[in-house]
Amino acid sequence: MSQQGRYKKIVVPLDGSGWSQRAIPHAIDIARANNSEVILLHVFRPPGAEYTDQLALAGQEGQIQQLREAMKQYLIGVRSELREENITVRTQVIEGFNVPALICDYINDENVDLVVMSTHGRTGIARFLFGSVTRDVMEGVKVPVLLIRPDKE
Repeated sequence: MSQQGRYKKIVVPLDGSGWSQRAIPHAIDIARANNSEVILLHVFRPPGAEYTDQLALAGQEGQIQQLREAMKQYLIGVRSELREENITVRTQVIEGFNVPALICDYINDENVDLVVMSTHGRTGIARFLFGSVTRDVMEGVKVPVLLIRPDKE
């Protein structure tokens, strides 16, 4: 197989942090060289829902919906920037609690060719999403994973 076109579908998992976003320029370079599609993937994990009974959760639904909408708008913004650079790109949001498993299932089910992700962030959800998640994704997919260490750039 020639190097040209080896990576048709590239997934970039994003958690909304600047740390995770640093994987994007690397994905763009590879996408340009291979005429690939970039998929911006986010797993929306409703805050605290697994610890809350359904009644309390119902009261939080408005707040959760706002967070969901904010993430959607963030992804649309990133997608627009990439489209301006003539990159074929789409967004995908999955909802659930087991973030690594959901990322792996998506990658394995969608015939993705490459994953480009940041290794870790420094705060909150970024640390959660790109610490053990990185290891779990590397172990759970059969395709190459390019790890970007944002603190080393």
